Amino acid sequence: MLSSLFISNLALIKNCEINFKKGFNVILGQSGAGKSILIDALSFVLGAKADKTLIRSKENLMRVEAVFDNLTDKIKDTLTSNEIEFDDELILSRTLNIDGKSTIRVNGVPVVLKTLKEITLNLIDFCGQHDNVGLINENNHLSLLDNFIGNEANILLDKISAECDNLSEIEKEIKSLGGNETERNRLKEILSFQIQEIENANLVDGEEEELRDRFKFISQSENIFEKVGGAVSKLDEGMNSVTSGLFEAKSLLSSFSDFQDIEECQERLNSAYYEIKDVAEILDNIVKNTDFDENELERIDKRLDLIKSLKKKYGNSISEILNFLKETKERLENLENSEFALNKLNTKKEKTISILTDLCEELSVLRKNYALILEEKIKKELDELQMKGTNFKVNFTKGEIGKRGFDIVKFVFSANQGQEMKDLSKTASGGELSRLLLAFKGIMLDKENVATVVFDEIDSGISGQTAGKVAEKLNKISEFVQVICITHTPVVASKGDEFILVTKKNENGETISNAEIIEGEDVVEQIARLIDGNEKVSTTALDHARKLLSL
Repeated sequence: MLSSLFISNLALIKNCEINFKKGFNVILGQSGAGKSILIDALSFVLGAKADKTLIRSKENLMRVEAVFDNLTDKIKDTLTSNEIEFDDELILSRTLNIDGKSTIRVNGVPVVLKTLKEITLNLIDFCGQHDNVGLINENNHLSLLDNFIGNEANILLDKISAECDNLSEIEKEIKSLGGNETERNRLKEILSFQIQEIENANLVDGEEEELRDRFKFISQSENIFEKVGGAVSKLDEGMNSVTSGLFEAKSLLSSFSDFQDIEECQERLNSAYYEIKDVAEILDNIVKNTDFDENELERIDKRLDLIKSLKKKYGNSISEILNFLKETKERLENLENSEFALNKLNTKKEKTISILTDLCEELSVLRKNYALILEEKIKKELDELQMKGTNFKVNFTKGEIGKRGFDIVKFVFSANQGQEMKDLSKTASGGELSRLLLAFKGIMLDKENVATVVFDEIDSGISGQTAGKVAEKLNKISEFVQVICITHTPVVASKGDEFILVTKKNENGETISNAEIIEGEDVVEQIARLIDGNEKVSTTALDHARKLLSL
């Protein structure tokens, strides 16, 4: 249950703290005073999308803090699983700065938005006039019926979902084995072609690099022959070669072994001689093996093009292509031996479809039985809301099997006896939809397991005796859960246990909204304003307000 709400720098509110009671909390105030800001603040602290346009003008940060007590076991379990300590109290705090950065704390512990939403999932249920749109949306009707059924439907839905997942896995396995015979034969042809194309290439891991080096060498062979041959000539050919000079020099020094410096020089010349002799021999072999062959160059070029083409199809390297070949051979082998496996999978698929169909049939029967109960309960609720003679029905059609079963559900409605039943969107007025929404809310409260319900002008479009019945219904709901209600209807407001007045004023050139608890004659005056509509309320309106409050 919401016990207090603190708001700072949100829209027109500068600083405001409101305490709420257990029963029926009524929020009053003139149109435009800022009552909806309280809803925005609650939504924000519970995890709604952070909108920095809500930050009060000229301020850099807004903050909302909400305190809840009498926590349910489910919320306590969620707090425990997130390692958040609590003492039967939940304190939510959320800030947003002008740069769009938000901070969230739960009982003082920093959390992410996902955790906040998990914790606040069943804290407050918002029910406003715009929720009628959700009610007339046929896509929501099946979920509303399943929510009404509760745990029985959830158990079957879990089983159906699991079998749908099983069926999906089986179909995936069947597809991997080629599916039906035609698809399998087509896939075998594709795999056989891929294997043959790669095997015909006789690829060797690492050959691409060798081919590129050889291509580069042959491309420059004429230049290599000329330049390297010249180098060999200078190093080791003729009387004036480097090796001849070194040999003569070291020979001339060989007789001076008694002189250390000369002997060292002689040894170094000897090492240089053999090193250069070795280099000359290597270069000479390169020259002898250098043969410019245009045919070989063309062959290498074609080979590199083939490898490039295979890389585009089967992998980024020869190693990857060879690995693809291995996997493709295994896949083809599995396909050729897949008949037994396919028969087994198809049998398993048929059995799964049979189980799934039975579960969907069972769920459909359950839904149809509960639909009759829902119809009667809705009619009873609407009777109490001054809609006698109203007819409400849940229509079923059969669709394809899926995780929600095969039922397609649509609510149809007739406001007057003998009138043709039509879609809600085509036949129900705004006031009728509001009462229908309130009827659903009254029926579903024990299913939704929430402690606080916020009604935002749920009585819109309703007046007279009907408004009185709506007031009674809201008051009855407040006996079981905390109700926070924004209203402009005097008879609804008069049922309140606590009254919160939202006002707006200009102060030093600024517009400021504020909310405060009012009591006694202040409550009488505000309800009289709803009756009278004038700035200065009449005595008659005041007397009528007192009479309403005494009911």
